[in-house]
Amino acid sequence: MSFTKFIRAVTLAFANHFMAAVPSFTLRNLYYRHILRYKIDKTCSLHMGCFFTGGKIEVGRETIVNRRCFFDGRLGLKIGENCSISPEVTMLSMGHDPQDPGFAVSGGLTTIGDYVWIGTRAIILPGVTIGEGAVIGAGSIVTRDIAPWKIAVGNPAKEIKDRNRDVSYPCEYRTWFDTDISIHS
Repeated sequence: MSFTKFIRAVTLAFANHFMAAVPSFTLRNLYYRHILRYKIDKTCSLHMGCFFTGGKIEVGRETIVNRRCFFDGRLGLKIGENCSISPEVTMLSMGHDPQDPGFAVSGGLTTIGDYVWIGTRAIILPGVTIGEGAVIGAGSIVTRDIAPWKIAVGNPAKEIKDRNRDVSYPCEYRTWFDTDISIHS
């Protein structure tokens, strides 16, 4: 292993096993932005217990990433503005081709549009695009692109209806420590 890879491994391990437990949004954001070099807006709320891998992660302004999410940025993960990512969501950018004799890497950039709401324990598979304003139901497994302003649920996730396009909220949810007690109220 090269020295550069070793240092990258150490900084990721430190992020996932120490920084993820630090009860300060500011310190976590600073570490992810300045040490890991993720493009995370300073207004983003990264809650405790999240696990990151890879080096290509972008998170837009006023986006909430709730507790214990898993973000795979090995081939790229881009999350828009004013998104609400519920607890324990998994977003993948890389997998393997099960038909390839050499178990080749597959996947690609996973993209989440602005004003997307992803329910608890949803899984977003590699290379998927979720359009602006879409809602993904809790526990859903998204295997293909979801159109903008659609509500999708199930395994595999299917679009079931349209979402109201009249949204104007900023996502802002910061809590005291690892609780549901809001800092803002």
